[in-house]
Order: sequence, then C-alpha cells, then structure tokens
Amino acid sequence: MDILNKISPFFIDNNQDLLKNKRVILRVDYNVPIKDNKTVLDSTRIINSLKTINFLLEQNNDIILLTHLGRPKTEEDKQKYTTKIIYNFIKENNLFNSSNFEFIEDIDTQIEYKGKNIYLVENVRFFNGETKNDLELAKKYANLGDIFVNDAFGSLHRVHSSVAGISNYLPTYFGLLVKEEIINLYKLLNPKKPYLIILGGAKVSDKLNLINNLLNKCDKMIITGAACLTLYKFLNFNIGKSFFEEINVSNLINNSSIILPTEFITTDDINNPNNKFKKNIKEINDNDIIVDALINEEIKNVILSANTIFWNGPTGIFEKGYNQGSLEIIKTLAESNAFKVIGGGDTVNFINTVPEYKSKIDFISTGGGATLEFLEKETLDALEYILNVKSNI
Repeated sequence: MDILNKISPFFIDNNQDLLKNKRVILRVDYNVPIKDNKTVLDSTRIINSLKTINFLLEQNNDIILLTHLGRPKTEEDKQKYTTKIIYNFIKENNLFNSSNFEFIEDIDTQIEYKGKNIYLVENVRFFNGETKNDLELAKKYANLGDIFVNDAFGSLHRVHSSVAGISNYLPTYFGLLVKEEIINLYKLLNPKKPYLIILGGAKVSDKLNLINNLLNKCDKMIITGAACLTLYKFLNFNIGKSFFEEINVSNLINNSSIILPTEFITTDDINNPNNKFKKNIKEINDNDIIVDALINEEIKNVILSANTIFWNGPTGIFEKGYNQGSLEIIKTLAESNAFKVIGGGDTVNFINTVPEYKSKIDFISTGGGATLEFLEKETLDALEYILNVKSNI
C-alpha cells in the first residue's frame, strides 16, 4: 500500500468526531529564524499551522503546542533558542483565536481541560533524550494531553520523542499541513511526464543519493547553483576561486538526463554585487568567483516543455544580491502550464522576496530536508514509525 493510502485514515478531518473537547498535543514546526534573541524574522511556519489550530479550536479542544527551535547545545543557547520568543511574538501579533494563551516551561505541569485554551511548551530540545526518541520523555509529553496530532511535516524525517515517540502512548493523527504536503508531494511520485527536476544550492555531496534516486524517476534534471561547479571542476573546467567539492561525480557527468547551465555571473568580491560580469563557463579565469548561474535557451525550452516540475535550491547567492538566475527560473515557471512544486528552505526564502510569482506555483513545500527525503524514499522515517505503532495497537 502506498503512503497516501496508509496515512489518509489518520488525517484529523477524517476523524472529527474523535477530536472534540480534548486536550490535544499538537507537534508543530516553529523552527523559525530569530534575530537578536527576541525577534521572529519569518512567521511563515506559524501561519502555516493556523489551519490545524483553528480546526481543533472549532471542536472545542485545548491545544498544547510542542516544537523545537534551533540546535541548542549549551546553557547559553537556551537564551537564544527559548520558545518564549515565539510565544511573545504570537501574543503581540494576536495570531491565535483563543481566549487564553499560556507558556509552559515545565513538562511536568498538570493541564486541566478548559476548552479553547492554547499552551506553548518550552523548546523540546531543551529536554534530555528528545533527539534520541527517549520513550520516558515521550511519556512525559503524553501526560500533558489526551490525543496527539502531528502537523510538523518538516520534522517527520526525524524519529524524535516529540515527533514520533508520543504515538506509543496516545491516539495519534496527522494535521492539515501534513495532509496538504503528502497529497501534493505524492503527485511528484507519480508525475505527469515529462518530469523535470531543478536542483541548485551549494553542495552535491549532501544530495548524491537523492540525485541518483531521482534520476530514475525524472526525464530531465537541471543541476544549477554552486552544485554544478563541482561537476564542471570534475570535467577540468576552470572555475576560478569558486566553491566546489572534491568528490567523484563521474556517474552524473555521463548521464544524458542532466543539463548544466553554461552562462554565469562572476565577481572578484562577493560583498560587492555591483561589480559583476556575465561569462560563459569557457571564459572563467583564475580570479573569478562564480556567484550565480543563468539559464540559456535550452534550459528555458526544457522548463516550458515539462508537465511536472520540482525546484529545490536557488541558482546563486541571492541573499547577497545575486539572484538573476533564480529570477529567470521563476519567470519561466510562471509561463509554464506544468504542475509546479518548490521545496527547500533557501528556495522558499527566495520566493518570499518575489511575492508576485508565488501564486504561479501550485505548491510550496514547508519541508526542507523532509521534502527531499520524501521524494527520495517515498515515505519519511517518523511517519513510518507512527504508522507501525498504530498498526500494532
């Protein structure tokens, strides 16, 4: 049975009668960017959780929110990554339609059911054993409520106590964000052909398994961004002082499905985006730093002829002003009639800088690493863990 059929019976909107007047533990992904230990820079993930939160409030449930934030390792990190920052942001902006919203620091707190109350628990990664799926910790989380709903798609590739372990102790369901992600990404597992994948970003090494797996499923793959420079370096092209990885990519070089950009933006000073030049890959000299990859006519035609497109990874260092290639891709995607999906944190961050094009994309995945892993494995580790637990109850 495929993953969509396995998970569908456990979506919350298919179990509405069971989710009334309860204390619902809701795992969300509020791993948002924070500035100066006090300001939420991007609230997209919080906004994305509101459909599920409002659904549960309509059923008169209390909601206990669990999330991680960053990767705290020291006591100092606890100032930087406390979810009290998120709590204050939500309260100041009145994002929740709740009569009462409280912060919980201690997971041994006893929460009495009141109806339509919301609680945000301290960062789950402050508690020992979270990332090891410690079941004693999971049981402590479970004691906070009556039902567990996982709506943290971006964390479903991690078998952690607050993501998966709780399912051993409570009835478990999946939220509306997870439903939206699975339904849309499932279409990429059974794509309408031709299927095109555009992969950018910096590193090839992180994505080798993914690339090899997806090459068996797609018709064409455009490798762009700094990732393509590793391939050009392997082919003995001069890439100047640009970033690359010393890895064997001979299997990619010899694959006729892979297309590489040929035109690039170069500079001799990354921090000066006004001092840049357009060059063909054959024109790069020893002092050049390649900061963006452009699309040529061949790439544009491949994009426009595809019926299904997945894009992960910008073409250049867009946060420093090198966004011409990414703009060329999004403008071409806007002309396409294909089913178009964008995934990955940096790609989503880029899309947020050009809101006029967001409506031209059929689905923007919140998952980052989880999105890529889902496309590679056609499932996710925590998802399988929870479904196996449920099948054994």
